[in-house]
This record gives sequence, structure tokens and C-alpha cells, in this order.
Amino acid sequence: MSATLTARQQVEQTHHDRIASRERRDFYAWGALDAADACAYALIDSPAGSAILDLGCGRGIHAVHFARAGARVAAIDLSGGMASMTQRRAMAAGVGARVAVQQMSAESLGFADATFDYVFGHSVLHHTDLAITRREVHRVLKPGGRAVFLEPLDHNPALNLFRYLTPWRRTPTEKPLSLADLRFFAEPFTRSSHREFYLLALGAFIFVPFKSRTLFQHTLRLLNAVDQRMFRLVPALRRYAWVTVLDVQR
Repeated sequence: MSATLTARQQVEQTHHDRIASRERRDFYAWGALDAADACAYALIDSPAGSAILDLGCGRGIHAVHFARAGARVAAIDLSGGMASMTQRRAMAAGVGARVAVQQMSAESLGFADATFDYVFGHSVLHHTDLAITRREVHRVLKPGGRAVFLEPLDHNPALNLFRYLTPWRRTPTEKPLSLADLRFFAEPFTRSSHREFYLLALGAFIFVPFKSRTLFQHTLRLLNAVDQRMFRLVPALRRYAWVTVLDVQR
């Protein structure tokens, strides 16, 4: 990657290089985001034969998922360590020929205009300059192309307290998104929507210190179903959810 990094990008790159070789063994590995992930995956509705950009590919889980579904995936990450891990995962999964991995910034995409049918990002926008990333995502999408992002929200005081008390879990330069950020990102696109996940379902996390994976998963599924009904009845509560799935179309 030849472009000069900003100070923020250097912080992000160093952090993610440091953790790249470590597989998740916390509540994320227990399927904490499974319902939101399933929603995001379903929005990539015709992956077979499509060109998909995995923006901020991390450890390669999503790139492999789409490659197995028949997509041609360009997987990029600011972290060389994460890019290398994605390459190894794709090869181990037998889809290395369908996943082209590059170390690259989401804010300076080395692709021609209108290259991709889909752009997918999982927990990446809140690490970037939204204005620049928005411009780049819009540019590389084909007309009618779709971009889907799963991102944390910043409106819940309890979640923000947890973030404050656990600074080692994240970079100092990242910022969860507000509803205003979602509206801002969607401005250049012809259509947008978002769906939120996990409010009451956050109660499942009381089982994490006790290492009770089964109780955690069961409670999370039960309370997530309650959340979805509650969000339909009282839409104002959606802002206090843990994550959102943003869907935009060029």
C-alpha cells in the first residue's frame, strides 16, 4: 500500500495488525451478532456471479462466505496482518481463486468507477472518515448497485459506559455511528434503509462472566425476537440498539 497514511489510519493499522493473528474467543465467537449478520448477508441477495467488495475484510469470514456463494470477492483491509489472514482463510476454505486480497484503505480505493455489484462492510465505517468513504463507495458501485454495512450505534448510555471502561477492546480513533451519521452516509444514494438489533437482548451478556455460552445464546435469541417486535411498535427505541444494518443503493 503506497499511499501515505494519516495519523488516524496509522493508529488503526497498528491496532489491527497487532490483533490480526488472534481469533475471537469472546462473546463475538459465541454468535453475539448472528441475527444482525444474517440480516446483512440476506441483503446481498444475488451473490452468485456478482463482483463484491469486502470493505475492511478483517479475518476474512465474510469474504469466504460470499465466495462460497459464488461471488468474485475483492477483499481489502488497511491492516496487512488482516489481509494476510483473509488470504490464508480463503485458501484453507478452497475459495482462494475467488477472493482477491489487497492491503488498501477504504478511503482510497484502487478500483475503477462502477466496478462492483455490491459493497459489504462489517464494523468498518466507524473507523473511517465517513465523507471520504461515502464518496469512494458510491464511486465504485455500479448504477443500481447495493452497499450493506453492519455498524455499532452510539446512542445507548450503557453501551457507551462499557466502551469507556474497556478501552483496550477498540482503537481510540473509532467512533460508533449516530442516526445522523446514517442519514449523512445515505445522502448520495437513491435509496436507503436501516434495521437495528439488540436492546433488551443486551441482557444476555450477564451470562458472559459465568462463561455460560448456552444460556447466553438462548437468552440472546429470545430477547432479540422481543426487541424486533418492540422496535416495530415503538420505533423511537431503535436508536438505543447496539448495532444497525445499513442498506443503500446507488
